[in-house]
Amino acid sequence: MPRSPFPSRHADISIALDPHGLQPNAYGVPPAIALAYSGDGFTLDTRAGGSCNCEVITFLPHCHGTHTESVGHLTAERFPITAVQLPLFLSCSLISVTPNGLEVRADQIERALREIAPEFLESLVVRTLPNSRDKGTRRWEDATTPYFTVEAMAVIRAKGVQHLLVDLPSLDPLYDDGRLAAHRVFWDMPAGSKELPNEEARRRTVTEMVFVHDDVPDGCYTLTIQAPHIVTDAVPSRPILFFLDEGE
Repeated sequence: MPRSPFPSRHADISIALDPHGLQPNAYGVPPAIALAYSGDGFTLDTRAGGSCNCEVITFLPHCHGTHTESVGHLTAERFPITAVQLPLFLSCSLISVTPNGLEVRADQIERALREIAPEFLESLVVRTLPNSRDKGTRRWEDATTPYFTVEAMAVIRAKGVQHLLVDLPSLDPLYDDGRLAAHRVFWDMPAGSKELPNEEARRRTVTEMVFVHDDVPDGCYTLTIQAPHIVTDAVPSRPILFFLDEGE
């Protein structure tokens, strides 16, 4: 039987959101919750005698786990993630960097990307070190959360990256007086602008709060980003890396 042309060995780099248990949190927002829908004389929870289970889930995509966002995160005109046609498969590279203090700097990105061919930079996953498993349930605090300098983001853009994935809750410092400078560099937006950028920039996405296990080595992959068709600027997502070395 011929071998399938599609890779099967993969690594799910999303963080599962458990509205009933431990979960990551950014900005100190209330936790995600799930409650049984109820009305006059009924509760849709089989444990409470209901005929079935039907939960109302309340969460903030930007704060409660892995999510993918469009430039609509910054613009006055609504530009939902559904307006971005994500390819089914993307070429991808995974790099690891150790922030200098809290800063992911340009020279670190340059070194990490030095040997990577341009054809594998359609998307880029940046894993920060140390890579503690508590990233899956961490309450991210301003004083300890790394971020990208604008110079580092300029290097990423100069390399042609269209889809950037990071294991941090934001590209920028959690509290930066609303500048979001690294986000703006990625989307070709001037400081303070809320105008939609050019057509090419609108096709780019940022995915935050991923988690890449240590047993997934730096290198080249194929990436797919699974995302629900919800009309908003950010949605929970499930990025998956596929290994390229099968059969070797």
